[in-house]
Order: sequence, then structure tokens, then C-alpha cells
Amino acid sequence: MIVSTGLLAMLATTTDAAPPLEAAARARVLDTPFLLPALDGGVVFFLVLFLATLVVHLVFAAYTLGGACFVLACALRGKYSPGASRDALALCVRDWLPSAASGAITAGIAPLLFVQLVYQKAFYSANLLLFNRWMAILPVLIAAIYAMYLVKAKHRCTSRAARTAAALAVAGLVGFVAAAFVENHLLSLDPESWPSVYESGQSSVPSTVHAARLACWCAGALPVFALLAAWQLRFGAADADEADRARAARSLGGIALGGTIGSIVAALVYARVSPEVAEAATSAAGRPYAAVLALGTAVVIAAWIRIVLARDLSRGMLATASVATAIAMTGAAFVRESMRLAALVGTVAAPREPRNAAGFVVFALFAVAGLATIAWILRAVSRDMRTTGAAR
Repeated sequence: MIVSTGLLAMLATTTDAAPPLEAAARARVLDTPFLLPALDGGVVFFLVLFLATLVVHLVFAAYTLGGACFVLACALRGKYSPGASRDALALCVRDWLPSAASGAITAGIAPLLFVQLVYQKAFYSANLLLFNRWMAILPVLIAAIYAMYLVKAKHRCTSRAARTAAALAVAGLVGFVAAAFVENHLLSLDPESWPSVYESGQSSVPSTVHAARLACWCAGALPVFALLAAWQLRFGAADADEADRARAARSLGGIALGGTIGSIVAALVYARVSPEVAEAATSAAGRPYAAVLALGTAVVIAAWIRIVLARDLSRGMLATASVATAIAMTGAAFVRESMRLAALVGTVAAPREPRNAAGFVVFALFAVAGLATIAWILRAVSRDMRTTGAAR
């Protein structure tokens, strides 16, 4: 009853008390080159923090989603069955998948906090309207991580059918989480539909739009997953040697190139079924970031083609692909926010300037300490893996 009353009050505030979205305000956002100068200082600060932490989260999430699909394919092919020939790539992904999922959850905390500061009303309204599907995310993630451990269980009684069923559960559960986040985002972009969604209990998001956007992000996760898996083998995960890396180069290259091409096709379909996406991407606000996205994507394709032809996961090509992937992901994140800010310009919150926010100094100190700790851990683990590989 309390939730219903609060939601009704929020909807009434959104649809009645608040002024309608002005075309001039939307045009001001889209017509401002590089987007950020059109926003208040407090919004820019927290928006940049949101996007930076979101990209980090998406790296882990991409490995989780791509890894879940890859592990399912390996289970179906019997690569985890007793007596199966050793496949370093399959073993590496299977063993690291639970850690990647945990990393995605942990790295998702920061962008989840920052998005609430900038898009308070839209974010909370979408959460409440989705209700069961949104609340189910946490138990679904718990079940998915348990299923990941079932796939990698070393008990002799774990049959091929049981491992395949567990891998299928992992892929299905992770896919549900991805679909829920996409639906939440799309619903938050359409404040005018919220009253009808509340009355009917049915989502207003068209299935074609939802499917196209979900396909775009799922396909885009594959090259990121392939890149991370390649680095793992490069550093000797699953006791990989040069022969293992040579065998994996072709498979990972196919995954990366197929995912990149698939994400481009899905993005074009998404722009066709959702014209505001094309408008944001080609506007003065989104065009520079779309160019960055296109440049990064082109370099990613070139690097993976080189890796496939050479059948070698060389450090140079992987470093090139890594930089290009980071550039492409950053461009995609800003293009995404161009569309969201244009759609929600009338509801975007105006957080306090950082210097006026209570506890900002404490936040900054802990942020620096956390980043330094993470960097130290990564360096220590990398050094240990190199030492172990040299000893073998």
C-alpha cells in the first residue's frame, strides 16, 4: 500500500505538476557539441563519474555474458566431459566465470549510485514499475553464480548432461539480467507511458526495440570477452602455452569479429526502430562520440583480423585491440547518454557542486585509495602469473 501510494504520488508529480518536455530544451542538449557544455557543473561531474565507472562495470559484465555463452557452447560440445581433450581456453573461461560475475556485481555498485544522482525520478520510477522483474535480479544472480560453480565442479559424478544443464542455466539467468536492465533503461526514457504501465501492469517497451537494443549490447559484449580471455591465455591462465594460444587465436578472433559485426547490424536495426537513437547519434552532441566509437571499432576489427591471420596472441596486437576497445566503449557510453539526456532533460536532477557536497573529501580519499589498491592487486597477480609461467 505504501509503495502504491508513493508511486502514484511520483507519477502525479511527473505527469501533472512538472511541465511538459520542451522541444527547445531537447534541442539545446542535442545542438551542443560534445554534450557536456549544455549541462550544469554538478551534473557534468557526476555524469562523467557515472560513465567512467559504467565502462569498468561493462568490462566485467561483458566477460560474464560472453563467457556464459562460450561455456554453454563448450558444454554442448562435451569439452568438460571426462576424457575430453584438453582445451586451455575452455578451461580458463569456465574457471574464471564466477570471479568475473562477482567482479561485475562489485563494479556495478558505483555506477548504480551515480545514476541515481543524475536520473533520480526516471530511474526510480522504472524500478518500481518493473517491480517483480527488477527485484528478481538479485536472486537470479545468486542462482547464476551457484550454477557457474556446478559447471566447474570436479566431482566425478557430474555427467555431461548435468554440466550442460548447469551451463544452460547460467546463460539463461545471465541473459535474464541483461534483458531486465535493458527494459529498465528503455522504460525510464518514456515518462509519458508510466501511468498506463502502472494501471495495466504491462511494459510499454515495444518488443522490437527491446530485442534490437538487447542484441546490440549482447553482441558488443563478445569482442570484450574475447579480448579479456586472450589476455588471460597470454599471461598463462589454465597453464596455456604457445600452442594453446595459437589454437585459441582463431576462435577468439571469430568471436570478436562476429560480435563486432553483429553489434553494428543490431545498432543499425535499433536506430531504425527507434528514430531518437539516430537523432542523438547524428546530433552535434552525439556526433563526436559516434566518430570516436566508429574509429575504435575500425581499429578493433583491424587488430583482430591481424590476430586471426597470424594465429598469434601477441602483446602488441592485444594492446592495440585493448586501447581501441576502451575508446569504442567510451564513445558508445557517451552516445547512449546523449539520447537519455535529450529524452529526460526536463527531469534530470541537479546535484550539488562537488565542493559543496557533504563528505566529498572523504569520498575522494577512499576513491583514490580503492583505485590504488586495485592497481596494486592487478600488478601483484600479473607478476605472480609471469613468474609462475617462467618457472614452468
